[in-house]
Amino acid sequence: MRAVDDALAARGIPPGSVRASYTNRDQGLTSYMWLTWDVSPTGGSGGLRLHWTERQGWYYSLIGMSPQDVLLYTVLLPFRTFFPTPQNVAEVAEQLVRTMRVPDVEFRTEWDGAGGVRAAARDFRRAVFGRAPASRQGEGVEPETGTETGDGKGVQLTIDTRADTFERAIAAVRAAYGHNIPAPVGDRSESATSASPPAP
Repeated sequence: MRAVDDALAARGIPPGSVRASYTNRDQGLTSYMWLTWDVSPTGGSGGLRLHWTERQGWYYSLIGMSPQDVLLYTVLLPFRTFFPTPQNVAEVAEQLVRTMRVPDVEFRTEWDGAGGVRAAARDFRRAVFGRAPASRQGEGVEPETGTETGDGKGVQLTIDTRADTFERAIAAVRAAYGHNIPAPVGDRSESATSASPPAP
C-alpha cells in the first residue's frame, strides 16, 4: 500500500482515502486495499476507486456522487499479474483519474516486492492459526508435519482424479493447509470398481 501510494503521489494524484486490511477467517484472511478519489480530482460526475486483493489482483469501480453509489465494478485488464509494479499501477490510475478511461496497455512484469508481501501474508495467516512463521523454519524452530517445503514456498500435492474421490481430495487439500480432518465415513473409494467411470 505504501509503495503504491508513493507512486501515485509522485504523479500528483494521491488518493483521497486509502484503506488496507484483511478479510475475516471465513474469507481466508486475505489482505486487500482500497484507494478512492472523489469527484473533485477526477473532473467528472463521479469518483473512482481502485481495489486490490492478494488473490484476485486489481479491480476498479466508478462511483457516483456518493461513495456507496457504485456504477461499475470490473477487473483492471492492463494487469496480467496480481502484483504489478507500483509505477504501473500509478500509470493506469493516472489515466483513469484524468480521463475515466482504462488505458490500452498491458503490464506483465511482477513487482520485485511481491515475494515479501506474499511471505508476510502467509506468516500472518500461520500466526492466526497458532503456527510458527515459515520464515522461522531452520532457525531452531521444529519443522511441522505435513508436506510444506522447508524454503517456505508452499506445498506440493498430487491428486489422482481417477482413483481419489472428491471427498479425499478435499481432505488432502485441507490437511496441506493445516486443517487436518479424517476422510469421510462411507468413502466409496474402497467399494469402487474398475468398471465405474470417474466422477465428472
